[in-house]
Amino acid sequence: MKKSKLCLALLAAIAVQAPSYAFAEEAEAVEVTAEKTAKEKAAEKEAALKEDEIEVITVGGMRSSEVAAINMKKFANTISDNLSAEEVGALPDQSIAESLERLTGVTGNQDRGRSNTISVRGMGGAYTLTTLNDREIVSSFGSRSVNLSLFPSASIRRAQVYKTARADSLEGGIAGHINMETFKPLEVDKNIRTISATVNSNTLYDDLTSAKEEDAHLFKELTDNDKYGRNLQALVSHHITDDIAVSIGGSFRDDIRYIEGIKNGELVTNMGWLTDWNDDGVNDEIANPASTLSSKKFDIRQESIFAAAQWAPTDDLMVSVDYLTSTYDYTMDMAIMSHWGLASGVSHVDPTMADIDPDTHYVMSGIASVNSLGKWDANVLNNDETEVFGINTKYQLTDDLHLNFDVSRSTADRFYSWRAGNGKYAANMNHYLAFDHYNDEYGFEYLGSEPSDGNAFNPDTYELDQSQLTNVMNNPDLWNFEGLSNGHNFMESEVSAVKFDITWDTEFGIFHQFKVGARYSENTKDHIADSEKYDQNTENWDQISDVDFHALNRTITTKPFQKLTKIKGYDEIFAFNPGQILSDKAEYLPARVMDDADKIESYELEENTTAFYVQTSFAGQWYDGTFGLRYYKTELESSSWQSPFYLTPTDETMNEFELIIGELEWATEKNEYEDILPTLNVNLRLIDDVVIRIGAGKAIIRPSLGDINSSVALNDNGFDENQPTNSRSLGRAGNPYLDPIESKQADISFEYYPTRWDYYALAGFYKDLDGIYETGANYIPAEGMFDQDGNPLALPVTSQVKAEGGTVSGVEFSFRQNLGGITKYLKGFALSGNYMDFYYDAEQDYNPREPGDGPLDRPTELYYQPLGWIDSTYNVALTYDYGGKFNARLNLNQQEYQARPEGDKASVQWPSKNLSLSLRYKVSQSFQVFAQAANLLDEETTSGNLYSDKVGTAHPNFILEQTHRGISWYAGVRANF
Repeated sequence: MKKSKLCLALLAAIAVQAPSYAFAEEAEAVEVTAEKTAKEKAAEKEAALKEDEIEVITVGGMRSSEVAAINMKKFANTISDNLSAEEVGALPDQSIAESLERLTGVTGNQDRGRSNTISVRGMGGAYTLTTLNDREIVSSFGSRSVNLSLFPSASIRRAQVYKTARADSLEGGIAGHINMETFKPLEVDKNIRTISATVNSNTLYDDLTSAKEEDAHLFKELTDNDKYGRNLQALVSHHITDDIAVSIGGSFRDDIRYIEGIKNGELVTNMGWLTDWNDDGVNDEIANPASTLSSKKFDIRQESIFAAAQWAPTDDLMVSVDYLTSTYDYTMDMAIMSHWGLASGVSHVDPTMADIDPDTHYVMSGIASVNSLGKWDANVLNNDETEVFGINTKYQLTDDLHLNFDVSRSTADRFYSWRAGNGKYAANMNHYLAFDHYNDEYGFEYLGSEPSDGNAFNPDTYELDQSQLTNVMNNPDLWNFEGLSNGHNFMESEVSAVKFDITWDTEFGIFHQFKVGARYSENTKDHIADSEKYDQNTENWDQISDVDFHALNRTITTKPFQKLTKIKGYDEIFAFNPGQILSDKAEYLPARVMDDADKIESYELEENTTAFYVQTSFAGQWYDGTFGLRYYKTELESSSWQSPFYLTPTDETMNEFELIIGELEWATEKNEYEDILPTLNVNLRLIDDVVIRIGAGKAIIRPSLGDINSSVALNDNGFDENQPTNSRSLGRAGNPYLDPIESKQADISFEYYPTRWDYYALAGFYKDLDGIYETGANYIPAEGMFDQDGNPLALPVTSQVKAEGGTVSGVEFSFRQNLGGITKYLKGFALSGNYMDFYYDAEQDYNPREPGDGPLDRPTELYYQPLGWIDSTYNVALTYDYGGKFNARLNLNQQEYQARPEGDKASVQWPSKNLSLSLRYKVSQSFQVFAQAANLLDEETTSGNLYSDKVGTAHPNFILEQTHRGISWYAGVRANF
């Protein structure tokens, strides 16, 4: 070990004395040497990687980090892409996901205006394995996707995206494997003390507060304290002796985020509401039945502490300990105005405003009336706490025999509380609304209201006399408070693992290394649901609902939908805080009780996995690679309260029903599966600076933990006479017998490295999946009950199933070109970019039906690309960094159509772009300022309609949802001591 540390010190001295070496414009000459053994060639690759790592530590900046990432790619054993911090503890973005999405084929999944999870090669986050220091990390959600916002950027040193598997890496990623590495103090041969502070905001808030003061009260009183978020990060690393080093860091973030949007209902048709525009005797037009306007304000607070210690008592032993704890809490205030009945008002459509396709009768725009306005206000509390701990021991038994022993534990606890209040506003009045789905931006306008006996609209001439309409907004006397809900969800997750690897370096012909290892992990997840609802049937409802809504009025005449400019018409909408109402009325509320519905939604789950592998590494004069086999076995136990269900009519007409839960019984269900996963990676180096990589093997993904439990989450079972009864879902069930998806896959990559800072790469991949996950259903019959069409009533309980798979393939291209080599006027500039195009024949059915269920004329299948899959993505970056005080990066990221989950349903996200600009100026060797702005194109996020149990064709161009987050920015300072 001391020998390796001396090598690091010498390399550091060279980099400090001659930093110009890192930025030389001439290619270094390659010394012709005698033929080397496989073992010597492997050592050369490791030394090259260490040299560029020293450069990042001593020089820093955007260019040195890009050079280090290129070098990691060049000498990797698999097809991969890499991310290196520009300096220790200084990733260039607020979120790790935002940094990773610049890599080839990596997509950031937007959530509330920021990328929190990522996917690789277009296949969605569920198909990607994410690890920390090569260890599995648990998610606080039901899925296996990890919320990267939980990990402060200062704690991450580098990240790798592996696109082909190795036998010595964890199983569980078909699309790829993302590994993040935390800072290790003995890897850096100097003491480090760094601190950074930033402030951030977005233009959506600026628009709200730039109007008149009396109109600046969208939710609660907005002040300048709400305008800016804050982020403080620090890292201290100290070498106590030559053999002992420790590091400790912390992060604090207080973030403000605003999002505005409109969301439409799923498409409806053939429901007896619509007009027969084409005179064929069938009411079959397609239209949107409802729309909701929403404004959301997030207050986010994150606190993290991370630490590491390393001890090398001898040249042969290294003990490393790392620890991270992070809390991620947020509150959300949301105001919603809902308009149900747009489809029933299609009879009021002005034909000159409607675009009716002759084949689909597609109603795109028009005027509709509704007889009341729904009002929802919500207050959400979310508390996430994640803890990661690991001990790693590396022991060199002999010169050629190495032992690696690792123990780790990761926990994640989540408390989620949804408090909502709802009611009707201005009931029994006709409200007229104009809507437009036809353009790129959804149009919606409140035109006014008339009394129930009014006649502003002439159904014979399709004319609306707006002079007869009045504006009744902002009148609390017209508000009918209908109910409060208070839902609590507790999720406790933990994964503990132990693994060992034995590596034998040898010179057995072309084989220079043999490796064997084993791993055992225990993954548990406990979920407790506790939901309460209060309405007019609740004791003390008069006292609970006795709220002065005059005092709670909040005006939004400052155009609350500042960015979605085609949404207009409301002068004032009052908003209230349900959480505050529940707190004020606590003395009148009944005690919280876990009823039967809460119990059957709760569960305990344990998943145990045992794995063994063997792997060999080989190398010749023009090739190297690895071959291995990995065996795994997974055993699952899921326990929950279970019960039979019964549907019974509640009146003589049988138009209303009640779901009866039978006697509860605690039960455990078990499942297990196993397989062998072969992997082969070959790197051909036939020509200097050219690498051809070939990968082949078998990979798996496991189903989401939220889908393999044995619980049932029931829906509200009220009956709507306007909705086909047999289309209503009773709830969502887990499926503990859901098996993993297997993929047989092959990859090839052509890479050219003309200089140490330039490269060009073209890759292709092919995967044959034996299945995909989609929503299926089990139907519960209601004996003696029929729907409005006379069919026997049977209502579905949905769950995830493994459906037919298919093949996927794609191409990737990436490059980095130093523009200074083209002309001296562009010295310091570099252009880099990547592009991924994805092809597939696997499709998901979003309208699953069993034969014989429902009316025969109802569509039974709606096929579209699977959830999370994306057609293509590209990234282009122009970087300026010539080793001086100033460097900058202009980055454009674009994503094509992507199927996204929408609760139990789905939508199609339209193509979106994110243009960002990063600036850094080094005032002195120890002090710098920096800034970044994102979403400079000021684009909204738009989703099209995918799911509908009444339409058998996807309509991605029919706007389902549109949101806007404005232009966000941050600026800060960084000091090194």
